[in-house]
Amino acid sequence: MDSMLGGADNAIGNMIGLTKDAPMAPPGQHTMDPYDALTRVESVEITEKVSVLEAAAAAMGQEVEMPNKYSIMDESGKRIFFVVESTGFCARQCKQIAGDCAPWDVDFRVINGEGEAEEAFKLKRDFTCTCCCLNRPTVDIIDAQSSDKIASVTDPCACCDLTFTIHDEKLDKDMYVKGGCCQLGLICPLPCGPCSEVHFSLENEDGEEVGHITKKVPSCIKFLASPDVDNYKVDMNKVESEAMKVAVMSTAIFIDFRYFNDNPNDEDDGDSPDAGDLF
Repeated sequence: MDSMLGGADNAIGNMIGLTKDAPMAPPGQHTMDPYDALTRVESVEITEKVSVLEAAAAAMGQEVEMPNKYSIMDESGKRIFFVVESTGFCARQCKQIAGDCAPWDVDFRVINGEGEAEEAFKLKRDFTCTCCCLNRPTVDIIDAQSSDKIASVTDPCACCDLTFTIHDEKLDKDMYVKGGCCQLGLICPLPCGPCSEVHFSLENEDGEEVGHITKKVPSCIKFLASPDVDNYKVDMNKVESEAMKVAVMSTAIFIDFRYFNDNPNDEDDGDSPDAGDLF
């Protein structure tokens, strides 16, 4: 069922001119080091793809969760990574019922010289029985080739705030992503002006700012058709480790899954985080 729906969604998207998915490389193919793609990269643009079927289902009153897909471009606009959710169909629907607890998996693929998307990293978020400050959601970032965990990202308990902790498994150091709750983009998201953006600062253990993550509503048309689709500008010019650059990009995707993944065109109340989400 998942492959049939995915094929139909891609076919319709291609017909109306949406960005095409990168062709998948054969399993186990590794012709390039994914860290090399980030050696000279200081900032990236993460663009989320609209799912036509998901938007249509939400417009009819009941959203059907399709796999989230993201393209990551470097400063020149070249696509260097393609990120696609690999969660099963039934598990994806659980995100609407118990978003804090539901598991999900994401394949983080590097674009090789032939334009194919090779396995590079995996983002794994296991099921947790999360309630307020207990068992807070955590995603592990795993090197697909070695199966080693390179970092993890946790959404800690924070009163009326959006904060995330990135843990470097190799150096045993932390970075912190902080976004205050008093932002117009959270209170009243709109496709223009300050209401179209939500800002997060990236700090190291010493409190020094080393980058930014900015969520931005892509356009008025996309906002009306699929309000849960967002773009992210990730500035990481002072992040020295390529592995931590992967972790910062993964944090932007984690933020999208946690707080900006609900389409308010269905019967739910809205897209912006409610009071319960900020604890």
